[in-house]
Amino acid sequence: MNNKLSLIALSASILFSSSAMAAGDVWDSATPWGSSTLAQYAEWNTFSSATFDNTPEAGAGTISLSPAGGFLFDNNIYTFNSIPTVTGTLAGTAGLFDVYLRVATQGNPLVSTATLNGVTASSVLAYSAAADLGAGSEQELYWVWKDVIGADLYTFQFQAATAHILIDQVALATVAVAAVPEPSSYAMLALGLGILGAAGRRARKQA
Repeated sequence: MNNKLSLIALSASILFSSSAMAAGDVWDSATPWGSSTLAQYAEWNTFSSATFDNTPEAGAGTISLSPAGGFLFDNNIYTFNSIPTVTGTLAGTAGLFDVYLRVATQGNPLVSTATLNGVTASSVLAYSAAADLGAGSEQELYWVWKDVIGADLYTFQFQAATAHILIDQVALATVAVAAVPEPSSYAMLALGLGILGAAGRRARKQA
């Protein structure tokens, strides 16, 4: 009964809303990676399936939901009667990266933690406002994992906290960062400079 009422409320709110969904490829918050150049990137602004989508609008990657129980609503995923785990994948390369997961939703909130290849991070709320669709809120969240050693495949997972969440947009991104030398590298550098300095002094004395 509650599910039917939620669906009726959702449908009614759309009829009276002038902007039921966020515009495609438009986020209300600034990019969490700022002006950094992205190494890998995938973004979904619309979805072709409520359970699996491997055709993002930008880049290459996959999105899947388990268990199933949602449906497509205006090319967005509405978790009507399920509390799914959402899995996203992004191909990676060797190197050192800051890795980002960015999600826009409406309705009920997501679980605050997400994982990257099994490593947990907590969400940062970048934007919140009253939902265009019925009750709840419109939110933009992101998660970031710092100094991640590059992998062939990044696997992200985040979860719905309850049913009745509309997943509007998802982005996966990596930003290459400069590797910080190990202390032993600094020691070797200091030793090398010391040897060069000693050789220089010796050459001057001989001259």
